[in-house]
Amino acid sequence: MRMGTCARAVCVLTLLATPAGAQSTTEDGIRAVLRGDYQAAARILRPLADDAARPDPVAQFFLAILYHTAKGVRSDEGRACGLYLRSAAQAHPFAEQSAALARYIQEQLGGAASLLCLPEERWRGGPPQAFELGPGHRSVFADTNITVTFGHREQRATILHPPAAVFLPIPYTSLAVTRPVPTRRHFFQWFQWTPDKALNPSSWTLGWVLSEVVGDRWIPFKSEMSLAVVNGATRPGSLEVTNLIRLRVNASGEAELSILGGDSARVEVIPPQGSR
Repeated sequence: MRMGTCARAVCVLTLLATPAGAQSTTEDGIRAVLRGDYQAAARILRPLADDAARPDPVAQFFLAILYHTAKGVRSDEGRACGLYLRSAAQAHPFAEQSAALARYIQEQLGGAASLLCLPEERWRGGPPQAFELGPGHRSVFADTNITVTFGHREQRATILHPPAAVFLPIPYTSLAVTRPVPTRRHFFQWFQWTPDKALNPSSWTLGWVLSEVVGDRWIPFKSEMSLAVVNGATRPGSLEVTNLIRLRVNASGEAELSILGGDSARVEVIPPQGSR
């Protein structure tokens, strides 16, 4: 049986077995799948599946099917696999099917499964760091990926870090500019301490990456590898990053960057990244 046919059959069985008091929004998502409105299904199911406090395992299962079959969303086997795993961890009529589909994707991914197929996404030992940029516009940072949601569109970027690197909380800066066109721009800064050697380090170097979210895209476009160097075996403590990097709207209404640390202090205008 093809995946699409299988998904529709499971949807029908689910609706027949749904008790009267079931969560209507999950049922709405399943009905959207049945009528072929996959974008609406993803829009309905995504917040239910990704709810940090009370994730819906049935919503996770059907959202995983959408990612697995590229219906209404970009094909993303890693996202599908993680959703299947999280769905299988809870008791519901399709937990066994979720586990089986997760195993199937893990086999297909091979060695990449440990990076792409995660039962739980974390950021620095805690929950993913999420930012609300506007209605239907969200950016979420996890240890191995960055996810941007914009309306019915979603994009995930896989990221790799040096194993010994230590990250600071991610600052988010929203700037309302008037040039080159009036709009609100969304900037994220990435600061990481990296030791000169993994064991018994003698110094730590602070690196920095500036990125912008435009629609459903996360665009890293500027970096400094050595904003600061601190000698010592122990990782440096808290740091006031505004003493090193500043983002603001200048007198001309443009986004402006001031780099105060490192070997090349400067002030420059930040050109738009991509189309809006």
